[in-house]
Amino acid sequence: MIRAIRSTLLAAGVLSIGPGVPSAVAQSPAALHGLHVKYVRDSEEYATLTRMIYRTALSAVREALERTGDTTAWVVSMDVDETALDNSAYELERETYWVPFDSESWNSFVARRESGTVPGALEFVQAVRAAGGRVAWITNRDEVTREDTRENLRRMGLWRDTDRLCLRTDREYTKAVRRREVLTGEGRCSWDGRPVRILAFIGDALGDFPAAGEDIPDAGDDAAFGTRFFVIPNPMYGQWTRRVTRRWPWQ
Repeated sequence: MIRAIRSTLLAAGVLSIGPGVPSAVAQSPAALHGLHVKYVRDSEEYATLTRMIYRTALSAVREALERTGDTTAWVVSMDVDETALDNSAYELERETYWVPFDSESWNSFVARRESGTVPGALEFVQAVRAAGGRVAWITNRDEVTREDTRENLRRMGLWRDTDRLCLRTDREYTKAVRRREVLTGEGRCSWDGRPVRILAFIGDALGDFPAAGEDIPDAGDDAAFGTRFFVIPNPMYGQWTRRVTRRWPWQ
Protein backbone atom coordinates (compact mmCIF):
# COMPACT_ATOMS: atom_id res chain seq x y z
CA MET A 1 0.00 0.00 0.00
CA ILE A 2 2.77 2.43 0.91
CA ARG A 3 4.56 1.66 -2.35
CA ALA A 4 1.30 2.22 -4.27
CA ILE A 5 0.74 5.57 -2.57
CA ARG A 6 4.35 6.59 -3.28
CA SER A 7 3.95 5.65 -6.94
CA THR A 8 0.76 7.68 -7.18
CA LEU A 9 2.44 10.73 -5.65
CA LEU A 10 5.43 10.41 -7.97
CA ALA A 11 3.17 10.14 -10.98
CA ALA A 12 1.23 13.20 -9.87
CA GLY A 13 4.47 15.11 -9.48
CA VAL A 14 5.61 14.20 -12.97
CA LEU A 15 2.25 15.12 -14.47
CA SER A 16 2.27 18.47 -12.69
CA ILE A 17 5.53 19.36 -14.39
CA GLY A 18 4.19 18.40 -17.80
CA PRO A 19 5.87 16.76 -20.79
CA GLY A 20 8.92 18.32 -22.39
CA VAL A 21 9.77 20.60 -19.46
CA PRO A 22 13.49 20.50 -18.52
CA SER A 23 14.06 18.93 -15.14
CA ALA A 24 16.10 21.98 -14.13
CA VAL A 25 12.85 23.95 -13.86
CA ALA A 26 11.97 22.01 -10.72
CA GLN A 27 15.38 22.51 -9.12
CA SER A 28 16.35 25.20 -6.64
CA PRO A 29 18.99 27.83 -7.50
CA ALA A 30 21.38 26.08 -5.12
CA ALA A 31 20.99 22.84 -7.07
CA LEU A 32 21.93 24.66 -10.27
CA HIS A 33 24.97 26.34 -8.72
CA GLY A 34 28.12 25.68 -10.73
CA LEU A 35 26.46 23.95 -13.68
CA HIS A 36 28.14 26.41 -16.07
CA VAL A 37 31.53 25.17 -14.84
CA LYS A 38 30.46 21.54 -15.00
CA TYR A 39 29.35 22.07 -18.60
CA VAL A 40 32.87 23.12 -19.57
CA ARG A 41 34.60 20.41 -17.55
CA ASP A 42 32.36 17.42 -18.21
CA SER A 43 30.08 18.03 -21.18
CA GLU A 44 30.87 16.07 -24.34
CA GLU A 45 28.86 18.67 -26.24
CA TYR A 46 31.21 21.47 -25.16
CA ALA A 47 34.31 19.54 -26.21
CA THR A 48 32.71 18.58 -29.52
CA LEU A 49 31.72 22.18 -30.18
CA THR A 50 35.17 23.64 -29.51
CA ARG A 51 36.84 21.00 -31.68
CA MET A 52 34.37 21.77 -34.45
CA ILE A 53 35.15 25.49 -34.25
CA TYR A 54 38.88 24.87 -34.41
CA ARG A 55 38.50 22.56 -37.40
CA THR A 56 36.44 25.22 -39.16
CA ALA A 57 39.07 27.85 -38.37
CA LEU A 58 41.84 25.64 -39.74
CA SER A 59 39.90 25.04 -42.95
CA ALA A 60 39.48 28.80 -43.35
CA VAL A 61 43.20 29.39 -42.84
CA ARG A 62 44.09 26.78 -45.44
CA GLU A 63 41.58 28.20 -47.90
CA ALA A 64 43.04 31.68 -47.44
CA LEU A 65 46.53 30.38 -48.16
CA GLU A 66 45.37 28.53 -51.27
CA ARG A 67 43.33 31.49 -52.51
CA THR A 68 46.14 34.03 -52.29
CA GLY A 69 49.07 31.73 -52.93
CA ASP A 70 51.00 33.90 -50.46
CA THR A 71 52.55 31.82 -47.67
CA THR A 72 54.95 34.45 -46.34
CA ALA A 73 54.67 36.26 -43.00
CA TRP A 74 51.26 35.19 -41.76
CA VAL A 75 49.92 34.59 -38.26
CA VAL A 76 46.77 33.76 -36.36
CA SER A 77 45.62 35.90 -33.43
CA MET A 78 44.50 33.93 -30.37
CA ASP A 79 43.20 34.84 -26.96
CA VAL A 80 44.56 32.70 -24.11
CA ASP A 81 41.94 32.17 -21.41
CA GLU A 82 39.02 29.89 -22.32
CA THR A 83 40.27 29.99 -25.91
CA ALA A 84 43.51 28.02 -25.65
CA LEU A 85 43.93 27.45 -21.91
CA ASP A 86 41.10 25.94 -19.87
CA ASN A 87 40.87 27.66 -16.48
CA SER A 88 37.76 25.87 -15.29
CA ALA A 89 39.73 24.59 -12.28
CA TYR A 90 39.96 28.18 -11.01
CA GLU A 91 36.26 28.73 -11.63
CA LEU A 92 35.47 25.47 -9.82
CA GLU A 93 37.46 26.57 -6.79
CA ARG A 94 35.60 29.89 -6.66
CA GLU A 95 32.22 28.21 -7.10
CA THR A 96 32.96 25.64 -4.41
CA TYR A 97 33.45 28.36 -1.79
CA TRP A 98 30.92 30.80 -3.28
CA VAL A 99 33.51 33.54 -3.68
CA PRO A 100 33.82 35.92 -6.65
CA PHE A 101 36.75 36.56 -8.95
CA ASP A 102 39.56 38.76 -7.66
CA SER A 103 42.89 39.64 -9.25
CA GLU A 104 45.03 38.35 -6.40
CA SER A 105 43.56 34.85 -6.40
CA TRP A 106 43.61 34.80 -10.20
CA ASN A 107 47.30 35.69 -10.45
CA SER A 108 48.05 33.07 -7.80
CA PHE A 109 46.22 30.50 -9.91
CA VAL A 110 48.14 31.56 -13.02
CA ALA A 111 51.39 31.10 -11.08
CA ARG A 112 50.49 27.44 -10.58
CA ARG A 113 50.82 26.95 -14.35
CA GLU A 114 48.34 24.09 -14.35
CA SER A 115 45.61 25.14 -16.77
CA GLY A 116 44.76 22.52 -19.36
CA THR A 117 43.90 23.06 -23.00
CA VAL A 118 40.56 23.81 -24.59
CA PRO A 119 39.66 20.83 -26.81
CA GLY A 120 40.90 21.37 -30.35
CA ALA A 121 43.31 24.21 -29.53
CA LEU A 122 46.50 22.16 -29.58
CA GLU A 123 45.68 20.45 -32.86
CA PHE A 124 44.86 23.82 -34.42
CA VAL A 125 48.10 25.43 -33.29
CA GLN A 126 50.14 22.45 -34.45
CA ALA A 127 48.50 22.56 -37.88
CA VAL A 128 49.06 26.32 -38.17
CA ARG A 129 52.76 25.87 -37.48
CA ALA A 130 53.00 22.95 -39.88
CA ALA A 131 51.60 25.25 -42.57
CA GLY A 132 54.24 27.89 -41.83
CA GLY A 133 52.24 30.19 -39.56
CA ARG A 134 52.90 31.69 -36.14
CA VAL A 135 50.70 32.69 -33.23
CA ALA A 136 50.10 36.12 -31.71
CA TRP A 137 48.74 35.49 -28.21
CA ILE A 138 46.73 38.63 -27.40
CA THR A 139 45.43 38.40 -23.84
CA ASN A 140 44.29 40.70 -21.06
CA ARG A 141 46.37 38.86 -18.52
CA ASP A 142 48.58 41.32 -16.66
CA GLU A 143 52.21 41.81 -17.64
CA VAL A 144 53.31 40.39 -14.26
CA THR A 145 52.04 36.97 -15.37
CA ARG A 146 54.22 36.82 -18.49
CA GLU A 147 56.60 34.05 -17.42
CA ASP A 148 53.86 31.93 -15.83
CA THR A 149 51.62 32.33 -18.87
CA ARG A 150 54.36 31.40 -21.28
CA GLU A 151 55.40 28.36 -19.26
CA ASN A 152 51.82 27.11 -18.95
CA LEU A 153 51.43 27.42 -22.71
CA ARG A 154 54.73 25.61 -23.16
CA ARG A 155 53.70 22.77 -20.85
CA MET A 156 50.57 22.25 -22.92
CA GLY A 157 52.55 22.20 -26.17
CA LEU A 158 51.07 25.52 -27.30
CA TRP A 159 54.09 27.80 -27.05
CA ARG A 160 56.96 28.28 -29.45
CA ASP A 161 59.64 30.93 -29.06
CA THR A 162 58.72 32.40 -32.45
CA ASP A 163 55.32 33.37 -31.00
CA ARG A 164 54.43 36.76 -29.57
CA LEU A 165 52.83 37.06 -26.13
CA CYS A 166 50.98 40.37 -25.99
CA LEU A 167 49.82 41.07 -22.44
CA ARG A 168 48.12 44.11 -20.95
CA THR A 169 50.42 46.64 -19.32
CA ASP A 170 47.70 49.22 -18.57
CA ARG A 171 44.13 50.10 -19.54
CA GLU A 172 45.27 52.16 -22.51
CA TYR A 173 47.15 49.23 -24.00
CA THR A 174 44.00 47.62 -25.37
CA LYS A 175 43.68 44.56 -27.55
CA ALA A 176 42.90 46.86 -30.47
CA VAL A 177 46.27 48.58 -29.99
CA ARG A 178 48.07 45.25 -29.80
CA ARG A 179 46.31 43.89 -32.88
CA ARG A 180 47.45 46.94 -34.79
CA GLU A 181 51.04 46.43 -33.64
CA VAL A 182 51.02 42.82 -34.85
CA LEU A 183 49.58 43.82 -38.21
CA THR A 184 51.80 46.83 -38.92
CA GLY A 185 55.02 45.53 -37.38
CA GLU A 186 55.28 48.60 -35.15
CA GLY A 187 55.37 48.20 -31.37
CA ARG A 188 56.25 45.62 -28.75
CA CYS A 189 53.87 42.99 -30.18
CA SER A 190 55.47 43.04 -33.61
CA TRP A 191 57.88 40.57 -35.14
CA ASP A 192 61.03 42.69 -35.24
CA GLY A 193 59.35 45.54 -37.06
CA ARG A 194 57.96 43.37 -39.85
CA PRO A 195 54.27 43.63 -40.84
CA VAL A 196 52.33 40.38 -41.08
CA ARG A 197 48.95 39.17 -42.29
CA ILE A 198 46.48 37.91 -39.69
CA LEU A 199 44.53 35.10 -41.34
CA ALA A 200 42.25 34.26 -38.42
CA PHE A 201 41.18 35.54 -35.02
CA ILE A 202 40.15 33.09 -32.28
CA GLY A 203 38.62 34.20 -28.98
CA ASP A 204 35.84 33.70 -26.45
CA ALA A 205 34.60 37.31 -26.34
CA LEU A 206 33.82 39.97 -28.93
CA GLY A 207 36.72 42.05 -27.63
CA ASP A 208 39.04 39.45 -29.14
CA PHE A 209 38.01 40.52 -32.65
CA PRO A 210 38.57 43.70 -34.67
CA ALA A 211 35.71 46.13 -34.13
CA ALA A 212 34.31 48.80 -36.42
CA GLY A 213 36.81 51.63 -36.73
CA GLU A 214 39.92 49.46 -36.57
CA ASP A 215 42.06 49.60 -39.71
CA ILE A 216 41.94 45.84 -40.19
CA PRO A 217 40.14 43.96 -42.97
CA ASP A 218 36.66 42.73 -41.92
CA ALA A 219 36.70 44.84 -38.72
CA GLY A 220 33.19 45.07 -37.33
CA ASP A 221 31.77 42.83 -40.07
CA ASP A 222 29.36 40.23 -38.69
CA ALA A 223 29.81 38.15 -41.85
CA ALA A 224 33.44 37.55 -40.88
CA PHE A 225 32.35 35.29 -38.03
CA GLY A 226 32.72 31.74 -39.24
CA THR A 227 35.05 32.72 -42.08
CA ARG A 228 37.83 34.71 -40.40
CA PHE A 229 36.62 35.30 -36.83
CA PHE A 230 35.91 32.24 -34.66
CA VAL A 231 34.23 32.36 -31.24
CA ILE A 232 34.87 29.72 -28.58
CA PRO A 233 31.88 29.42 -26.20
CA ASN A 234 32.46 30.53 -22.63
CA PRO A 235 29.49 29.98 -20.29
CA MET A 236 31.56 30.73 -17.17
CA TYR A 237 32.13 34.51 -17.35
CA GLY A 238 32.18 37.52 -19.66
CA GLN A 239 30.35 40.72 -20.54
CA TRP A 240 27.19 38.71 -21.19
CA THR A 241 26.74 38.17 -17.43
CA ARG A 242 26.06 41.90 -17.01
CA ARG A 243 23.70 42.36 -19.96
CA VAL A 244 19.99 41.79 -20.39
CA THR A 245 18.93 41.73 -24.04
CA ARG A 246 15.78 39.61 -23.72
CA ARG A 247 13.35 39.67 -20.83
CA TRP A 248 10.80 37.17 -19.64
CA PRO A 249 7.23 37.94 -20.79
CA TRP A 250 6.19 39.02 -17.29
CA GLN A 251 9.03 41.51 -16.86
